[in-house]
Amino acid sequence: MSVKILIADDDLLFRRVLYKVLAPEGDVSVVEDGTAAWATLQAMDGPTLAILDWVMPGMTGPEVCREARSNSKTAAIYLILVTSRNSAADIQAGLRSGADDYVTKPFVQEELRVRVRLGQTIVRLRQMVVNQTTALESSRAREITLQSRVVELEKTLAEKAPQSQASTPIPPEMLEVDPRNPSAIRDADQTMAFPAKVRAASSGQHR
Repeated sequence: MSVKILIADDDLLFRRVLYKVLAPEGDVSVVEDGTAAWATLQAMDGPTLAILDWVMPGMTGPEVCREARSNSKTAAIYLILVTSRNSAADIQAGLRSGADDYVTKPFVQEELRVRVRLGQTIVRLRQMVVNQTTALESSRAREITLQSRVVELEKTLAEKAPQSQASTPIPPEMLEVDPRNPSAIRDADQTMAFPAKVRAASSGQHR
């Protein structure tokens, strides 16, 4: 599957150079200002990696980075600032804005390719983590649902069990006198004993 790469630079020459360098690495689209770059990143099937100039009309590269990081739909996009700003303060500010990498102009073409390939690897790893997390959450949700159903079933069975026992009296014909203890009545399988008064009450009910 081809990786989608966005190039955003207001300099026509650099856009052409970047396109030539990165075309073999994926499906490359080009815009010339920050506003268009941000709109492209938000597209339903937008790029997964973006090369952003710092100074552009509309929005600057760091502004695009901050917007991308604050939006859940674009937070995972790999962002590389490619700019002529090369001071330590600029590099720190660019990375703090949310850029994943920082390349200064003029750049070595092969180095940029390597950085882009590294970015593509990181994007794939991020997606794997997202997919695994989603699968684990789904599995946990099914487990919780199953446990809830088991608890409900056990509760239902516990409520029905006493009613079942109470609604099944022992028939009088199954009762007999224990000759060793005439004052008690046992059921036929010798598992229950009843006082003699139970026998009298039972006999009275069936006269």
